[in-house]
Amino acid sequence: MMSFFDLVAPVYDALHIGARKTARTVAALAEFKPTDRVLDLGGGTGRVARFFVGSVASVTVADPSEKMLAQCKRKQGLACVLAEAEHLPFADASFEKVIIVDAFHHFTDRAQVIAEVRRVLAPGGIAILEEFNLGTFAGKFGQRMEWLFGMQSHFFTPPDLAALWQQPGFTTTTTDREKKVYYLVCRR
Repeated sequence: MMSFFDLVAPVYDALHIGARKTARTVAALAEFKPTDRVLDLGGGTGRVARFFVGSVASVTVADPSEKMLAQCKRKQGLACVLAEAEHLPFADASFEKVIIVDAFHHFTDRAQVIAEVRRVLAPGGIAILEEFNLGTFAGKFGQRMEWLFGMQSHFFTPPDLAALWQQPGFTTTTTDREKKVYYLVCRR
């Protein structure tokens, strides 16, 4: 059966016009260094990850949709890997930075995803998440649109998401709480 993401893969980048702005925000929060290896988890077409190519050592996009990754492979400089977030095919401490943009709410076993991120993130590494802010009209609209399309999305308030990531030992900071999306910075 074709998933929603397989269906929209050819036009996905056109539907998400704010990728450059998101990339700038993520880059500022991630404190990227030229030696960083970056994983974009649930990164689909690489719409955000492509902006980091050339400013870090490597950029890998991991996603479970073959059709999204087919679009990813069209972008130069990205390693595009078919993978479920709960079972990453990477060695321990493979990345200094992990980004999860507009994707964490799609993952089924969130505790397992966090454990995998912790495993593949090098000591001192940073994970940055972008999620809809359900405290805003735009955030609630985004949630309802996903439900309308039959997605099994599970959204968290900023404090609840921070608490979830703190359980395995991450130190967290939340930004942009009053905007449509917020960012959670998790330090290992």
